[in-house]
Amino acid sequence: MPSEINALNNARTIADVQRQKSDPSDISMDDFLKILSASMSNPTVMGGDSGGSGGNAGTDYIGQFIQFTSLQQMKEIGDAMSTSLQMNQQQQAFDMIGRTVTVEDQEGQASGKVEKVKFVNGYATIVVSGKEYYMSAIQEVGERE
Repeated sequence: MPSEINALNNARTIADVQRQKSDPSDISMDDFLKILSASMSNPTVMGGDSGGSGGNAGTDYIGQFIQFTSLQQMKEIGDAMSTSLQMNQQQQAFDMIGRTVTVEDQEGQASGKVEKVKFVNGYATIVVSGKEYYMSAIQEVGERE
């Protein structure tokens, strides 16, 4: 009977963690540890064998923990790189103010002086002759006037 109650509580813990997240791939270290402890306290819930013949269950948990922390660290590195890229692009855009540029648009190419810089979702855009362009549209950069 106690293992049935354990199994029910563990299943509730896992279901609660899944319900709290809007994106199923968005899981915190705390959530992972809750699921891990629930599955370790009752291996039958997570598909483990109840006979105890699986001698490497502990190393499986450690391997999963290592993989999870590695993925979490890679996500943090990716976020930091994205922020760094945005800051670099913003600095480059500020440096364009007053320069003559040639940009590619739907009608072909347009040239003019960069009048100002705007930001769309953190990414820099430049304004040339009253029209807004992404930095990737720049074909040529001239001297400041």
